[in-house]
Amino acid sequence: MGKKSWYDLERRYPSLYSFISFRRERGGGFVFNPHLYSEKWVDDLGFRVLELLDGTHAVSDVIGSVSQALGLDVQQSRKIVYGCLRDLNGYFALNWRDEPITITSPLEGQESDVDIIGNGDYYYAPLSVLWDLTYRCNLRCRHCLNEVTAPVEEMGLSDVEKVLRELRKMRVFSINFSGGEPLLRGDLMKILSKASELNFGVRLSTNGLMLDEGLLRELGELDVYCIQISLDGIGETHDNFRGSEGAYESAVDALKLASELGFYTTMSTMIIRENLHEIGDLLDLAVSIGVSSFKLNTFMPVGRGSRSRNELSVSKEELRNLAKEMASRRKNYEGHIDMQMDALFPWLFEPKLPPNHVVRGINPPLKLRCSAGHSTLVISPDGTVYPCPYLTQFPLGNILEKPLKEIWNDNEGILGKFRSILQKDLKGKCRDCQHVPTPCNGGCRAAAYIEKGDFYGEDPFCWKN
Repeated sequence: MGKKSWYDLERRYPSLYSFISFRRERGGGFVFNPHLYSEKWVDDLGFRVLELLDGTHAVSDVIGSVSQALGLDVQQSRKIVYGCLRDLNGYFALNWRDEPITITSPLEGQESDVDIIGNGDYYYAPLSVLWDLTYRCNLRCRHCLNEVTAPVEEMGLSDVEKVLRELRKMRVFSINFSGGEPLLRGDLMKILSKASELNFGVRLSTNGLMLDEGLLRELGELDVYCIQISLDGIGETHDNFRGSEGAYESAVDALKLASELGFYTTMSTMIIRENLHEIGDLLDLAVSIGVSSFKLNTFMPVGRGSRSRNELSVSKEELRNLAKEMASRRKNYEGHIDMQMDALFPWLFEPKLPPNHVVRGINPPLKLRCSAGHSTLVISPDGTVYPCPYLTQFPLGNILEKPLKEIWNDNEGILGKFRSILQKDLKGKCRDCQHVPTPCNGGCRAAAYIEKGDFYGEDPFCWKN
């Protein structure tokens, strides 16, 4: 916008950049910039404005349209429009022109489908997808979710591209390509190139062993905006856990180099008994090498990890003590690193919350909103779709055989179960907890199921009481 003030802009023609995606939901909708870390919620009024930002309407036209549609005077309409423009401009979504443009054909997968709107009870489509491109790996981690005893057929490049186009048509915003080790796929760069071409937010989860400067620069050219690397201890602790000497050094070097080259980087750390005393040191290391975010995960005894439950699991008391330590460190490192510590239930330290929290765009407030069935799905190497990484005993269908729209809208199985859980259905302390439905959402239903075989049980990792 240059040096022009907002009040000089009514003759200009704002449009959304071609890489911006958006979709309607009940009560508003989402807009997504693939070069940033997350989607942005826009309320219903804001979405009315957003839909007019096609480069053919001057700001004054948008103000007039909103005024007429809502029966508002011009000053009220101007306030609404300017507020929306400020928000979108701050999200780096707007391209400003002095002349109107001629409408061109939409980008592939960006067609104006009339049914692109959420049904109100759950989102129209996943916001993001975790896609395990392969189960092959160059490490032998003791906690691995994938206890693969025989080779799993992997989708070929043509099928991968077909699925990418389907995800784009459904307005899925971001994809986390993972594995196994995704860099073991010889066609990974072609996959990432197609995903970037379709304007997905592209994340890559890797162990870091195969990342070097040349490869990272290629990834940067493909608009991969986030690289997540696992680091589960200092030195030998990490090497022993991951089953490979030198894994620690490779992971640290990859994180440091990726951060220096401008990627949004995440150090992902599994909380296990063997590294409890080193998690503070790992956080310090992350800050020292310029990592963007530090993400803590709770060990789930599934897959290969089911054989190590007693060796790796930590107690609730240990989790509470770690939560207290991390809460203190978060204050010290505020502004230096994003600490993702939901696995530690940090809200339990907060004072009593106001009632009737609402998940954006969805009611009623007492319905739980597990990401499974509401905002995410998992795709396996052969195309089988699962509700989450920990519930692979509940396949939802194969995306090569059944359209994603049918898979997502099938409420007869486990997705319907997740979408219908109310707080009053929960058992134990979760039933009456003030932190449900938000920010806690009743904890992890997969963890409850893995622990007791009951989707409605207490989250076994919650250290309350």
